[in-house]
Amino acid sequence: FEPDPFDPFPTTPSPPPAPINDKPKDSFSTPPLLPYTLFYLATIRPHTDTHTIIGPVKAFLHLDAAIMSVVNTSPKAITKLSALRTIDDVWGDSEANAEFAERGFGTFVVEGQRGVYTVLKVLRQVSKRVWDALPSPVYTVTSHGPLTPSASKHSAQGNFGYAKGTRLVGSFVERKAARKKAQEVMEELVKGVERVKVSEMWEEGGKGGGMVMAMVPGLTWEVRVAYEDQVHKRAREEVEREG
Repeated sequence: FEPDPFDPFPTTPSPPPAPINDKPKDSFSTPPLLPYTLFYLATIRPHTDTHTIIGPVKAFLHLDAAIMSVVNTSPKAITKLSALRTIDDVWGDSEANAEFAERGFGTFVVEGQRGVYTVLKVLRQVSKRVWDALPSPVYTVTSHGPLTPSASKHSAQGNFGYAKGTRLVGSFVERKAARKKAQEVMEELVKGVERVKVSEMWEEGGKGGGMVMAMVPGLTWEVRVAYEDQVHKRAREEVEREG
């Protein structure tokens, strides 16, 4: 997610990501670090059809605790991440990789057992308004779909398709702007779909998150608006206290 830095909230949503049908490759290249860059971490688990996004935060460092909670489950991933954190100086000695500490990575695959893997992606957004508002709560918009009914009776989500059909739209300071963006994204998702039923659910009181949902027989789309991430907020505050 790399919107124009001069237009942090584009009215046209970016195209949905390519389906994750095969295991992706690592990508450690990153774009230049522009002023007011915000970072997010997407954690994708195809084997459980989950795709979670945390953020925004002002520095890649603030995602470290969430990254390590996944990486620490894989010895191979621990070694790979350690290699990224350091570089050799002109004398052949190891030193901290300052560029990695600032920019992070693009895609990092955490190998599990029996072919199971988790994909970590660092997403970015440029927004002075959101940057200035943090660490106050902001509204983060994500889209999901098309989703199909889950074949598993044990699925807690009820639908299938989150791993490959989730994308970050962006964060907003005001709920009104986030809600409008969610509605626009949903219009784009279901454009050309006949007899689609669209509904909305929002927390009461003028604050809090919500969701725009669309349905036709056998297919569902969701655009969610999350208000704050209490778990990640506590982790971020802990890192800031230590720093």
